[in-house]
Amino acid sequence: MSIFNRRRVAVIRYSGTITAQNVSSYIKLLKKLEKIKSIKGVMFVIDSPGGSAVHSELLYYAVKRLRKKGKKVFGYLEVSASGGYMVACALERLYAPPMAIIGSIGVISIKPVLKGVMKKLGIDYEVVKKGKHKDMWLFTRNYSDEERISINELQDEIYYRFVEIVSEARGITLQDTISLATGELFSSKSAAAKKLIDEVSDFDKALEDLCESLNVNPDKVVNLSIKKPLFQRIIGISIQNAVEDIYYRLMY
Repeated sequence: MSIFNRRRVAVIRYSGTITAQNVSSYIKLLKKLEKIKSIKGVMFVIDSPGGSAVHSELLYYAVKRLRKKGKKVFGYLEVSASGGYMVACALERLYAPPMAIIGSIGVISIKPVLKGVMKKLGIDYEVVKKGKHKDMWLFTRNYSDEERISINELQDEIYYRFVEIVSEARGITLQDTISLATGELFSSKSAAAKKLIDEVSDFDKALEDLCESLNVNPDKVVNLSIKKPLFQRIIGISIQNAVEDIYYRLMY
């Protein structure tokens, strides 16, 4: 039977770092779901250590828009850290398995400075620029004091926006949210105690709760995924694995 003529619940899984390319595909999928009347709710599974702040926020808005269109959207968090948790804040109710990792509410930027290595290798370089700080992100030099102040101001804006999102979504005061926004990772039990999630449970229980709230038969669940060309999948997975390996090393 077609999914267009039966009451259904959809399951969508977001796995991996949050990038422009990945988020674009999911936003398109969520917009399509807005128009499918038979899909009454969505279980959004998140397995992500985070990534781009701006694209985390864009996906957050896309999920909120889906809810405004009348869809009930619950979340099941396996790894939901940093931007991955920002996205989770758009979901109505949050579940997680006992060994999930949740939180890392904060902002980080990293720039390797390789001028010493380049000098040892005998590698020279030239920089031609227009704009005093145009080369501040290059790995050929350290930040100046003025640039560090600028970066801190930028991070403050992103950080407090993140705090506002968490505070509003989880019903926690701004002051209490700031006390949680230290970049720390929490276990499911700890996250539940801090009101960052609603319940520690297995996936089936979370899905049953969603179906029950919508009066949908749990057997009428459709799994939706993003389809990519074979070449893109092979190359993308290789690059993604490398990026995630670096990210996890930095986190843990």
